[in-house]
Amino acid sequence: MKVETLESNGLSRKYHFSLPASSIMEKAEHQIAEEAKTFKMAGFRDGKVPLAMVKKRIGAQVLTSTIQEAANKALSEYLGKHNLKSVASPILEIQSFDETSRLIFEAKVELMPELPDIKWSDIKIEMLEVELDQSDIEKAHADIIKNFKNYTKTQAGYEAVTGDAIVIDFVGKVDDKDFNGNKGNDVRVELGSNTFIPGFEEQLVGAKSGDAKIVTVTFPSDYAVKELAGKVAIFDVNVKEVLNIQTATNIDDDFAKSLGVENLEKLDELIKMKISIDFQGVARLRAKRELFDIIDSKYSFDVPESMVNGDFEAMWREVKQQYESNPQAFKKTLEELESEYKGIARRRVKLGILVAELGKQNNIIVSVEDMQNAIRQELMQKPWYEKEILNFYSRQENIERLRGPILEEKVVDLIFTKIELVQKKLTSEEFMKVVGGEMSNAI
Repeated sequence: MKVETLESNGLSRKYHFSLPASSIMEKAEHQIAEEAKTFKMAGFRDGKVPLAMVKKRIGAQVLTSTIQEAANKALSEYLGKHNLKSVASPILEIQSFDETSRLIFEAKVELMPELPDIKWSDIKIEMLEVELDQSDIEKAHADIIKNFKNYTKTQAGYEAVTGDAIVIDFVGKVDDKDFNGNKGNDVRVELGSNTFIPGFEEQLVGAKSGDAKIVTVTFPSDYAVKELAGKVAIFDVNVKEVLNIQTATNIDDDFAKSLGVENLEKLDELIKMKISIDFQGVARLRAKRELFDIIDSKYSFDVPESMVNGDFEAMWREVKQQYESNPQAFKKTLEELESEYKGIARRRVKLGILVAELGKQNNIIVSVEDMQNAIRQELMQKPWYEKEILNFYSRQENIERLRGPILEEKVVDLIFTKIELVQKKLTSEEFMKVVGGEMSNAI
């Protein structure tokens, strides 16, 4: 086998291969002989068709397949011999094949990069730790009083008033056409909350369970989606439930018992545990970002352009669509956003390759139990979306999407044992000043 490198650009390679034809022909002849043992043809018993006739029928097909196998094997052996790994399936182009001479083909390959030797002991990262006190519990009580709502069903025939909630299905039209977000099922609307288009909630005051309503509203002239600004929309609304909303006025033993907790002391223990978990999650996220920033800035290596382009396209389709629908929401031009997201894609691929390789080197695996635990954790964090979450993960491909993030967290856990983590204790107020908006994004 003779191999020549025709092109070398970054991680892209183009090779020229020349293989002797004799071994390929020998394998093809053997394959045809094996097929002949069971070959069927009208006028002959099974397996008794003359070899020459079998060869005439399937010889070209077998030879083509054998040539392709030989080319793939030659490329695989060459890459293995030189400790090279391809990112995706190589592109092979057969140049020529002479049964009495040689197989000539070219192969285009994008290689995995050679990773740098990272000195983990040189990396120092701050891990924040929050020390909670009674004032944090009192703040939590205040938040509960402000935000707690308990929804109870009303009797048949009850007419909704401002301050009640209704559960509806709706379909809206503008100029008798659908628009983005024009449909909803089992949507809970709090009358008087002003969360819907102006005039929508007011027209549902007095509605009863089972009512069918037609609601006509006009989108504001400064509405974010230009195509809808100032337009009249007509909604067909089916009222499924009318609910009374009960709020909390005092956090005491009775309130705790209404939630199924023994008393206020036990409730406060649960509140403290929840707050601690939330702070720990944000502190870990902050430390992980700092770790990845250090790796990204201090260690450089080429990344496969095909992977960068694939990751960018997956993000860019949605971003571009959002920009075209509401450009005012972005403070950058489309060109600036494109450049920014290409940089994000390159960083994601770079760190993803590093995480995957560290996982492989350290025999880190993601088990079925790991993925089940991740689903359980999501259910605990968002119990009100239990039905939607379980439905989403009823499909195996969606469960498999958990594998990458779980592997990343396991690898980060490993890295944290290798670097210097400096614990820094803060009050909750000090913590919030440091992390800024990260808390609200994480909880």
